[in-house]
Amino acid sequence: MRQITKNQVRKWTKVAGISIPASFSAWCPHCSEKVTFNTTNHTHDPKRACVSASCNCPSCSHHVSIWSLGAHGPDSAEVYIHPNTGEPHSPKEISSIIPEPLYRSYISTIDAYNSGNYVATAVCCRRTLEGLFQGLLPEGERVHNLARAISQVADTVNLSEPIGNFANVLRQGGNLGAHFDNEKEPDEEMALQMLTLLENLIDFLHVLPQEISSLEQLLDHEA
Repeated sequence: MRQITKNQVRKWTKVAGISIPASFSAWCPHCSEKVTFNTTNHTHDPKRACVSASCNCPSCSHHVSIWSLGAHGPDSAEVYIHPNTGEPHSPKEISSIIPEPLYRSYISTIDAYNSGNYVATAVCCRRTLEGLFQGLLPEGERVHNLARAISQVADTVNLSEPIGNFANVLRQGGNLGAHFDNEKEPDEEMALQMLTLLENLIDFLHVLPQEISSLEQLLDHEA
């Protein structure tokens, strides 16, 4: 099951004092269309302090169930849907990190994927990749051939330096936690940043190579 957020609910109703959506917007788990569901057949389960309901997708007519748990008002309602909704792919929060044109290209790639246009997704991926590598080159050395741009970046940009810095900052943070110091110790914010960096480093060193290998095999099979 997946939780329905408050901003997805279009209208609330109450059954046995428990608030449950009368209608809500979500991506259908069956046809992946974004639709508005209307709930019917509300059933109160007093032992578990919840209300369940049924709804059918107005696009494909498949059945979806929801539950509202122990809530006596919309503000405290916990609403869950089953099967999991076909949520769209969400963009990463990188708008402040990369140039605006590159971010727009990245968003276009996600929009193409979420719309089910996978040919356009592949084209947009290539276009975004081209923008990414051009941005790593000095302005006078930028080329519009992606293969040449990748080659030039590999020759001129020290791609290993960020990884070394990555590992060193984790090492320094680990040292801060390993040695007693009344004035310097990791707080929640630092711990979360270290954990996020660690996950990204694991992705880069282990997950990414495997995914690249899998995609290479898939492309070889399709060739």
